[in-house]
Amino acid sequence: MSTKTSLSLGESLNISQVSNLHQRLAISLGKCSTIELKADKVRIADSAGLQLILSLKKEVDTCGGKISWKNPSPPLLDAARILGLFEDLGLHN
Repeated sequence: MSTKTSLSLGESLNISQVSNLHQRLAISLGKCSTIELKADKVRIADSAGLQLILSLKKEVDTCGGKISWKNPSPPLLDAARILGLFEDLGLHN
C-alpha cells in the first residue's frame, strides 16, 4: 500500500540546508511512498539542494514511489532551468 508524505522545502533549498533536508527526506524514503514537495516558499535554490532532490527522485522512482511538486516557486524553477535539471526533476508537469 502506497502512502503520501508532504514535505515543505522551506525558503532555502541550498547547501546550508542540505544536511537537515537530507535527514527529513531519509525518513520519507523509508516509506517508499508518494512524496509531495511543497515548494511555494523557496526563495533560494542551488545545485546542492537540487542535486539532493534529484537523488531522492531517483531512489523513489526505483522503489515504485513518486515525487510530485506543489506550487514550485519561480526561483526554484529558474534554478532548475539554469542547471539543466528542469525535466529530470519532473518540473515539466
